Amino acid sequence: MISPGSPVRLIPRSRRKFSNVIVSFLVILAVLWFLPFQQSIASQPATCEDIQDPLDPIKNDTLGFEKIFAISSPKRLDRRDAIVLGSSATGFHVDFIDEVVYEEESVKGNGPAKDLADIAAFRSHLNAVQRIVADRLASALIIEDHIDWDVNLKTQLKGFALGAQKIQKSNASYSPYGDSWDLLWLGHCGVKCNTSSPVQIMPHDITAVSSQSLPPYSYDAPAGTGNNVRVTCKMEEAACSGAYALRYRASQKVLATLALSTAPRPVKFEGLLSQLCRDGSLECYSSYPSLLGRWNWTSREAGPSDSIQETDSHASLSMGAMYSTLQNVRRLLAGASQVQATVEDALVPELNPDLFEVPYAVLRWTDEKGGHERHV
Repeated sequence: MISPGSPVRLIPRSRRKFSNVIVSFLVILAVLWFLPFQQSIASQPATCEDIQDPLDPIKNDTLGFEKIFAISSPKRLDRRDAIVLGSSATGFHVDFIDEVVYEEESVKGNGPAKDLADIAAFRSHLNAVQRIVADRLASALIIEDHIDWDVNLKTQLKGFALGAQKIQKSNASYSPYGDSWDLLWLGHCGVKCNTSSPVQIMPHDITAVSSQSLPPYSYDAPAGTGNNVRVTCKMEEAACSGAYALRYRASQKVLATLALSTAPRPVKFEGLLSQLCRDGSLECYSSYPSLLGRWNWTSREAGPSDSIQETDSHASLSMGAMYSTLQNVRRLLAGASQVQATVEDALVPELNPDLFEVPYAVLRWTDEKGGHERHV
């Protein structure tokens, strides 16, 4: 009860109802005014920072894979030094897997070949594949410790990834290299392409080593290749296992082929991979020339044990890499803007890697109507 003279006054019921109506009207008006403004904000295009290029994972420290493994003997610390040094200079990280060494009496049942080196190499690669399965890695790049690669490797891989996606007719939802590949053979000494599949041609790739400067290859060059021309293709077989990437399910298939099959095993590990690519068990892609080359350790071992420091010598120790990382590593570490080509017939003897971009490319294919070509 309110006493007389109290400052509190009662509002009549009719006026209270009217006030509530006014307040509700103002709230509704405010909501209707703000809603279009909110929708206009939501409909604005995303900024550059909001849009992620599907090829961006190639820039990371595992080149778009989940892991990079290097097979290397713990006794060859010089080779491990070179891999660590070169990978750090070009922006990626490598984990080592110890190379297997067999004694004469321990080889029974461990491999498909009589030669101890072949048996050990086979088992070493198989251990790397087993690691992918055991650790449930989505994918991994496996390299041998004698490889060398171009200073421009990440840009080269972007061009390769674009070609692999187009040939697969696949997006890059799960991998920058496409969603249906099983194996990417990135370091080889000869490759045989599937002639019924489309190919990507880069007719002016200055990082593609010319045919006369390539190390010996085991297969004829694919159709359409030539000096400073790079081809990306679906492949059937390859020689040498310098560098290749496998996805998880592909790694399972490799292990199953050996663990459960009673068929004769190939003599070398690349023979096993080629067999699976050729019979369609794995969907395989590669580049010609090889994207990763070799470092000539045999030549180097004839000289001083620390000769890796002599990277500016005229006698190149790199084979198959136009702007060799190991040959240019001192320049990279010194902050030089230019790197040197490792072959005499290079179109660009010195290159600023910051200016190198993915080259122009076309997709070529043949069907019942004839040959076709379009820019990609």
